Amino acid sequence: MKPTLSRQTIINVFEGKASPLQKSLVQEWLEVPENQELYFQWLEEWERDNPQFFPDQETAYRKSLQQRQGPENPQTPFSDEVSAWKPVKNRWFFWSLAASVLLLISSGTALFFKEELLYRHYKTSYGEVRTFTLPDESRVVLNANTTLKIPRFDLYQTDRRAWLSGEAEFSVKHTKDHRRFVVYTPDNLEVQVLGTEFIVYSRNRGSKVVLNKGKVQIRLKDQTDPPLVIRPGDIVNLSQQGRLTLHHRQPVSQHGAWKDHRFIFKNTAMLEVANQLTERFGVRFVIRDSILAQRTLGGTFRARTADEILPILCDMLNMKVRYGEDAPDTYELISSQ
Repeated sequence: MKPTLSRQTIINVFEGKASPLQKSLVQEWLEVPENQELYFQWLEEWERDNPQFFPDQETAYRKSLQQRQGPENPQTPFSDEVSAWKPVKNRWFFWSLAASVLLLISSGTALFFKEELLYRHYKTSYGEVRTFTLPDESRVVLNANTTLKIPRFDLYQTDRRAWLSGEAEFSVKHTKDHRRFVVYTPDNLEVQVLGTEFIVYSRNRGSKVVLNKGKVQIRLKDQTDPPLVIRPGDIVNLSQQGRLTLHHRQPVSQHGAWKDHRFIFKNTAMLEVANQLTERFGVRFVIRDSILAQRTLGGTFRARTADEILPILCDMLNMKVRYGEDAPDTYELISSQ
């Protein structure tokens, strides 16, 4: 049976006051995934009350880990290292602690643990829409099949940073120190704001930024040109080829319909409809008929699963669905004509 530890026991480890028995119990306690998240929560709270770490998190983390995994001692035990720590005002103290905790995890899970240590993750599964409040009191609504991560320890960074894969609506709270909120996407798009409401879409087919309120600056990573400034009603698309396209005075409200599990189609080709259903529900569509793939439809539909909307689309486009026997999440769309 895994031990149950109090918050004060973990705080003793942070402050270098834990006994050998306590350190051994912490090592065993951290093998439980639920305890790891609680550990991070207490670590954040303790660090806010004891600010003493270096702003460059990645550099500090790597340096501390290298120091503790020297060539002669690549796997320094957690219990041996902690005993020598004292509560000193040293900028490397925090990351020495983090690196030592990592060393108690097996090599197969060390990278995962490092990611969990440095970043807080928000995720949705297929068909799921969720609202989260970030530590700075900004609000974010995640569309289905979306991941957002933010640094757990961002107190000394110039910007508030977030990395998005999927689609999300942000309502950014302005801070007293005027720190920017920057969203990064996998295709090197950077969206910079102070306080505003906007939607960021970033999937395999490209990226898109829809501005509802405020003002946003958009740039590509390593871009030397001045950032693109957009205003409410503007939409910016980033193609797979890395090309930015700006559209002014667009009906932006329809781009947030997914928050209510709605689809809004306006003369939309069936191929595009299938792509949206795939992104939202995680199913695969096969359309062998090129004419059917280009047939268009319009209307507003509410659906939480692919099976809820497919019968309606079949009636509208006079088509039928053949379900994959070997691949249950594959749907083949066939014209009934």
